[in-house]
Amino acid sequence: MIGKIAVGLLSILLTACAPSAPDWVEGGLYAIEAEGGGYQVLKILKIDDGGVHVWLYSNRFEDVPESVDEDTLYMVGIDHGPDEELGIGHLPLSRQSFSSWGVRFVQQSTVSPEELEGYEMWIDAEGGYF
Repeated sequence: MIGKIAVGLLSILLTACAPSAPDWVEGGLYAIEAEGGGYQVLKILKIDDGGVHVWLYSNRFEDVPESVDEDTLYMVGIDHGPDEELGIGHLPLSRQSFSSWGVRFVQQSTVSPEELEGYEMWIDAEGGYF
């Protein structure tokens, strides 16, 4: 009995001393600082051993949004306007790169099969991470 308690306490101590894993979640919407000022929203599509796969929306918010109406999120390409950021449907980032973005959780969402099309093409192409 004492042995089981000691093993349990040791396990708790080792877990408490280990570096904590990020609280990133698939389907989570996160705010990041936009290049042109304000904030942009991204969605985590997948988290795998190599990194984090995100969908980057073009909307710009003055402040970190407390919540987002997902029906208003959109993505534009190179022809984006001055108040819009470049959107990207699938961006594979290493964990180190993603960590440097300083993401802030906004709300939980879901990932649709359509949103995973870029990820699946990336897998077929044996793509890398940024």
